[in-house]
Parts: sequence; C-alpha cells; structure tokens
Amino acid sequence: MNIVKRFFMNHNKYPTDESSMIPSGQLYLLRSPSSPKSENECLYNDAILTVRETNHQFDYQLVVWKGNPSDSESSSDDDNGDSDVNDNFFENESNVLKSFLIDSSLNLCLFERYSQKIISWRDMEGDLGDMFEYRITSTVPNDTIEQFMTAIYKCKYERKYQKSSANLSLKDVQEFIVDRNQLFDNCLNSANTPSISSNLNMDELLTPKRNIEDEVEFAEEGESDDEEDELEERVEHRNLSYNMNATSYEDEEEDENNFVDASESPQTAIFSVQKTNRVLIRDFPCKVYSYSAEAQAFESVSNQSLVLLYELSNWNYCFEVREEDNSTIYAVSLINDQLDPTFKFEQFAFLFNLYTKTSATTWLLKFEDRTTYEGFQATYMKLHWQNRNETTWPTRKEDEQYLIDSLDMMDIDDDLSQADEETEDSDSEQPEVEDITGTSSFKFKGRKKYVDLDDSDESDDENEREFNKVSKNSGLVLGLSTDRAFISRANKIGIFKTTDSGIEFTAAINKLSHSRNAKKELIPSKMMLMDNDRTMIVQDKSAMNSLHKVDLEYGRVVEDWKLEKDDKDVNVENFTTNRKFGDLAADMTFLGVSSQSLFRVDPRMSAGFVSDDAIKAYKGKTNFKQVSTTGGGYIAVASKNGEIRLYDQLGKNAKTLLPALGDEIIGLDISANGRWLLATCASYILLIDVQIKDGKFEGKLGFERSFSVKDKPMPRRLNLKPEHMAYVKQRYGLQTSFSIAAFNETSEGGSPTYIVSSIGPFAVTWNFLKVISNVRDCYKIRMYQENVVISEFVNHNNNHMVLALPDNVALASTSSFKRPSDEFSVVKTAF
Repeated sequence: MNIVKRFFMNHNKYPTDESSMIPSGQLYLLRSPSSPKSENECLYNDAILTVRETNHQFDYQLVVWKGNPSDSESSSDDDNGDSDVNDNFFENESNVLKSFLIDSSLNLCLFERYSQKIISWRDMEGDLGDMFEYRITSTVPNDTIEQFMTAIYKCKYERKYQKSSANLSLKDVQEFIVDRNQLFDNCLNSANTPSISSNLNMDELLTPKRNIEDEVEFAEEGESDDEEDELEERVEHRNLSYNMNATSYEDEEEDENNFVDASESPQTAIFSVQKTNRVLIRDFPCKVYSYSAEAQAFESVSNQSLVLLYELSNWNYCFEVREEDNSTIYAVSLINDQLDPTFKFEQFAFLFNLYTKTSATTWLLKFEDRTTYEGFQATYMKLHWQNRNETTWPTRKEDEQYLIDSLDMMDIDDDLSQADEETEDSDSEQPEVEDITGTSSFKFKGRKKYVDLDDSDESDDENEREFNKVSKNSGLVLGLSTDRAFISRANKIGIFKTTDSGIEFTAAINKLSHSRNAKKELIPSKMMLMDNDRTMIVQDKSAMNSLHKVDLEYGRVVEDWKLEKDDKDVNVENFTTNRKFGDLAADMTFLGVSSQSLFRVDPRMSAGFVSDDAIKAYKGKTNFKQVSTTGGGYIAVASKNGEIRLYDQLGKNAKTLLPALGDEIIGLDISANGRWLLATCASYILLIDVQIKDGKFEGKLGFERSFSVKDKPMPRRLNLKPEHMAYVKQRYGLQTSFSIAAFNETSEGGSPTYIVSSIGPFAVTWNFLKVISNVRDCYKIRMYQENVVISEFVNHNNNHMVLALPDNVALASTSSFKRPSDEFSVVKTAF
C-alpha cells in the first residue's frame, strides 16, 4: 500500500497543531546530476522540521530549526545564560535555519529508502533538479511522521482553495500527494534512485521500485498480467493481517489506481531481477500457516506446499514458499537476519517474518517428519552462515555438526509446563519502582518536569538545564561503590544518584576536553569506571588510538594517553577492567583489544602505554571487537564474525575457540564465576554455558581447559517471539536491534537471577533460572516513550535497574515488567 495512504486513515489534526513536528533529522542539499557543482551536502546534522502559520490566512511555512545548536554555523559558544532556552525555543527567530512557503510547486513528498523515511522537496532557488532531503531519525515514531504529513497536505489544500481543511476526506487531498518520480518533472535524479540490481538486502527485496518496463519484462517471463495481478492481490490481502492501521481489504481497493504500491509484493525483486539466474539447491514439502493478529494464533494457509531454497550470486540466497502445483506463491525472501528465523524442534516447524513498508507477516512452515525438518534446517543454516561470512561452509565434520547443533539448541521455546505458568518470579513481592525522570531536554509542549527526592538548590537546577541543552543521551555506566549513574551526552557527563525509591540529578561535567588542549572537545563513545568510582576512562571514537582519564572528583580530564606499540598506533576497539567488579580494586592497569591483539594498558609507562610483557598479538585478521572478564580474571574476546575466544590469562593462547555462528557480537558479559557468557547480537542474545560436562575435566571451565569435540557448549538464544519481533520492527524500523545485555550480578556475591536488555522502546528482562531450564517465553517487557539506549542493574540492589533513554533517565524494578501477553496486547489491534 502506498506509504502516504495510511496517513489519512486515523488523523485529522489541524495543520498548526503542536504535533506537526518532526523532532530529529538531517537536512541535505542534493545537487542535480547536471549541476556544475555536482556534490551533495549535509547542511545540518541535527535539525527539527515544523509547520507554522504565516500572517496570511491559509498560508503556511515549512520551517527547519536548529536541533543541536552546536551543529549549526550560526551557533555560538556563548549560551547567553538563557536558562529558559528550551521553553522559548520556537519563539526565537534566530533558531530558524530555513523556511519555505508550502505550495504545490515545492513537490513535497515522503518516501522510504533503506528503511529510512525521507521528506523531499524542490530547492526553488537552486539549479534545476536541486532538491532538499530531510532524513528522519529512525527513532521518530511513525505516528509523528503520519501527523506531520497530514498537516502538509492540509496546508496545500488550504492554500489552493483558500478554505479550512477541517474534516478533509482522503479524496479531497489526492491531488496533493506527490510521487517521488514527479519531484523534478521526470528530471533524472541518479543520486537518489537506487537500482534494484545493486547490492541485495532485505529493504531492496521488499521495497523495489517497479516501472512499466519491469512489469512488461516480468510478464514476458511466463506470467500473464491477470496472474500477476491476482498474485499481488493475494499477497497484499494476506499482509493486511499486520497492517498498522487495520483497515479492511475493501477499503484498500478504494482509489486503487492512485494508491496501490507494487513494492508491497515481497516477490517482486526476486521475480524481476533474479528469477532467471537463481539455481535450485533443495526443496522440502511442508504445511503453511500465517499468524493472525486478531485471533492471536496461527491459521492454516496450505496443507500441500513446498519451500524451495535457491542460490543467487555473491553469497546471496533466497527461498520461496508455494503450492506444490505452482498455483500460488505465498512468500519469497532473501536469507538473512531480518527474517528473525526460529526453529521449533518439537513441532518440526520453522518460523520467520516478512516485512514491507506498511505490513509485517509471521509465517510458520511445518514439516511432516524429523528427517525433512532436519534436512531443511541444515540446508538453511548452511546458506545463512555462508551469507553472513561470505565463505564456504566448514569442511571439518565436527565444526559442521557443532554449528547445526548450536542452531538446534538455541531454541528455548519448546516446553512449558502448566506448573511453571503458575510460578511467580522471585521478586514478585518487591514494591514497584516508578520511573523517575532524571533528564529532560527540549519538548515541544514545554520542558518536562523531573522529580527530586531531596531539595536541590538553584545551582543544581541550572547545572541540569545546562546538561540537557544539546544532543541526546548515548551511554551509561553505573558505579559499584556509590551506585551513581554516569550518563554521556555529547561532550558532557551527567551524574545521577540512585536510591531504592528513585533517581535524581546531582552534578554534570560540562565541556569535556583534552587535558592539554581545552579547545579540543571530547565526546565519549565508551566509558569505564575505576578506583572506587573516582576515575573514569573514556574514548572518543574520532580518535580510536587514544584514551583519556577523567578525575570525577575534580570534574575534568587529567591525562591523555596515545596508545602505541613498536612505533605504530594501536586502535582500541574496546577495554575493560582486569577482573569483573574491578572498579572496586586499586588497580591502575586494565585490558584492551585492538583488531588483532589483546593487551594490558599501563598508564604508568612513559609512552605507548601498552605493556610489553602482557600482550597476545595475532598475525591474521582476528577482528576483535569485544572483551569481558570474570571475577577471577579469566578473559573472553569476541570477533566481528562472531567467534569467541576464552583465555585463562593474558599472553597465552586461547584455551577455547567457539566457532562463529555468523552474526557480529556487539556486547559481551560474563558471570562472576565464569560459567555463563552473554553475547549480544543485533537480532538476538546468546547465553552460553562454558562449564565442561563430561570427561577428565568435568566441572572445569572453558577458560581453564579445552572442550572436546563432542562437548562444545551449545548456546541458548534469547529473543522475542517472532510475532512480537514483527510488531517491533514494523513499528520502529527493520534496523531496530537489541542493546547490550547484562546479568544482574552484584559485587556482594550471589548468582544472576535476571538478564536485561532492550529493543526499541521496550526494556526486556529474562528470568535467568527459567532460561537455563529451557522454559518457554520467560521474558517480560516494559514500554517507554523513547527508545532505550542502554540499561544496567544497580550494584547494591539487583532487582533495580537504571535505563538511559535519549532524553530521560529512569529507575525501574524487575517487578514492574509485564508479561508479553499484557504489554503486547497492542499486537492484537495494531496491525
């Protein structure tokens, strides 16, 4: 369905309503290919887009405002002491970057490219073919964009007809809906017309741009026009079960010529580009089911179908689900991560999600017996692994079997007894902790109030306002000694005090800069606490070979370390303390990893700061990315391709190498006793038991002894149910991913009882004991108004956690999380 059509289903807001605003995005000027300048330019990296009235009735302006004043050319280092800058922001004309009269000649339109929504319009003062693109930040909700586009088209209506747009119908504004191809009256825009034949990915597969030539070519391949129309009608009708606005199919056919978007058919890209070139690998008989959001159950689609696996090119593969007699094709997709694949051994079933611009469908394929199921699983995993690693499947039988078994063991959603359903969590008697806002930057309707547990003086208020002025919260570390939360926000660090009943702002370190050059600012991309919360080590991603020591008592950077080894720069991918809870030790050294080495950083050295006698370097491309330690000092290192190495000490070879499952690990945590390893990937989380179960070294850890071929640890995969993932990705974007997961261990001892992570605006906790007992769906969730950036448990109370949101800080209790059936009840009506 056309992306604009949805916007008029449920929204009738007046153009000047305060909700007519896109709060975050980037403004680009794109030159025409014929322009002598022929260069695209990012004008403003952080900008707000609004609609406002003019002095003339029925005339409105599209206005671009400063988002982060420091990003604009006109910004000043002087804040002018205006403590109410957020409240008066839109009243200050100096904050306007550009404005445009909303008129049909602007050709304002909305489209989607690579899962990013973009608003485009003509540059009326530039060369022929020049245009502006406002690229909307992925965290902006679809509802906000919908309301904004509603306002735009109503403004166009009022300007043309010089009358109110109240109670407009869809028919009244059809003439103002601009197709992307009309932007320059058919003037070629090569910079913004990606070819479907370019590098294949999920977005291109699901949202190809078809034209008349494509349709003719498609028809010539053996499908009649009637057959193609019937096929796309069936696919569109089935996908409506997940339509965001849940309109009837009859409503969808209204004004079909204007609104039907061919890219809604997931088959199109494979048919138009790859159908003649693909090579069949294997096919398997199956039954087909699709998830009904209304019934909250899977419904039968076909009892006699085939799933066919094909090779394309350049390590790309696809599969097709169709009737045995070829009469109907139900689904076609590339094999990649965005499918959210899930295998169910007990049911001999495979679940996956398919997405279009406006819909998401969860499919289930059920195989008739174990042999067929295992044949499909092994083939699918091989192709998925080869796609991710761009190399051939391991030829060693033991490695091949390990990878297959890993995928099989990763499913923890098989059995759930009635008794377990009735089991309450161990913290059910804990009083719920309400979220307490700790930070709040500019909001359109005024600055959101925050709660202070203790009376703070005006200086504290001023410091918090200063901290909130620019950028967004990007990082969080929690002190082990003080339970202070340290939040990074551009070149600032906010400090918050946590108690059993709330969180409050206490101080901020503003304008971090190099110790020897105050004009050279630091923007922390990684932070680590040391020396009982008195010291922080930070890294600015713009200088990967440098680390900086922040004295938290003085509130400034006191040392800058440029890391070198043998007169060559050492780019630090990640760093951590020598032991878990090392913040509490008086140890000045710590561990770091570069892409090809694991080393100890020693600030006591006069130069280089990489210890000569504590390093493990590799000649090959290991691509190290993550490092974590146990309470006893054992070390785990993860590579970009997903390999994990376990070391008993620095400088020696790894005792254990866990083969890559094909996905990059973006976060790593280990239980203090070293038994449990938590590896976060973008679309799932792995929990791995590294204790040896049998043989001579039974009871030892993989850090201490190597696993036998038959005893390699099998990971459990933590994820949301496919239908829940479908909702999250459809609502908040295909690129929505998990934040770094962590155990709720404390330095005071005890085993972990919870795992916490987040995806989009949903914080997620898994009951650890249920996970390791293979209990199904043992997660609970809590929804926030913003995406959750990162979360960590409080050291002195492992049932409480701090969550950093882009513009807020929250304290929550595990008891405040709800079962998915409660929180995701929206799924029943959302699609």
